[in-house]
Amino acid sequence: MGFWVRYSRGRVRYNGRITRGPFIAWADTPEGRTVVDPLVSRIRFSLVGRRHTARRRLWRQLVAMARDDAIVAAVQSEAQAYLERLSSFAYADGLPRVGVSLHRLVVVPRVLLNGAAFRGILDKLSACSAFATLEGGDALRDFFILTLIEHVDGVVAAARPTPKRPLPAGESWMTVGMNSGFVWRIPLVKGPPWDGHHYVLEITRDPLTRRLRNAVTLSVQRLEASLTTLSRGARQDIMRRARPGA
Repeated sequence: MGFWVRYSRGRVRYNGRITRGPFIAWADTPEGRTVVDPLVSRIRFSLVGRRHTARRRLWRQLVAMARDDAIVAAVQSEAQAYLERLSSFAYADGLPRVGVSLHRLVVVPRVLLNGAAFRGILDKLSACSAFATLEGGDALRDFFILTLIEHVDGVVAAARPTPKRPLPAGESWMTVGMNSGFVWRIPLVKGPPWDGHHYVLEITRDPLTRRLRNAVTLSVQRLEASLTTLSRGARQDIMRRARPGA
């Protein structure tokens, strides 16, 4: 899969280059067709087909927008902030947590992290004229942001954080594991599920020794088992209490 971002040396990086595959798939969805079909109806004739011409027109605009200097700077800023947001959620009320040798280990649902990333990217890009004037409107703008989040999440997952190979997650925290399948909530009809969670470990002055890493691994396994006993109502309550502004 051609990700629009990459993860290297503790940083998520975006350079404005996007691959076409996700756009082609989106254009065939109901949401994509609501954007493409009106353009098709306004094209009187095309040797390669009106739908192909409409898609190519949107794709060229999307590529130009993605490469705009202001867009690149805004996306790069938010991409780097992605894992850093875990440190804020680590203090959220109600999230499952345990102590491991005076280190806090907290479960942070991906839906909270990705929801915050969506709002952050939208706020930054809305101030950029190249984004605000995109011909595809809100549907194409949402596609761009959601694909970015999917790819940022994807490169982080591909890095496979573990207690032995943690990833930095903001000041005084690091992610030491990911679950990609645990269902925290029933998603909206058009919204991504964003299932799963991060295991975020507090960094203290104590070194991350082999003994501590082993203890963290055992604690993660116990938390995984305990989470499966949560009722739907309990999961919803955790999400409600931890959501910003709740």
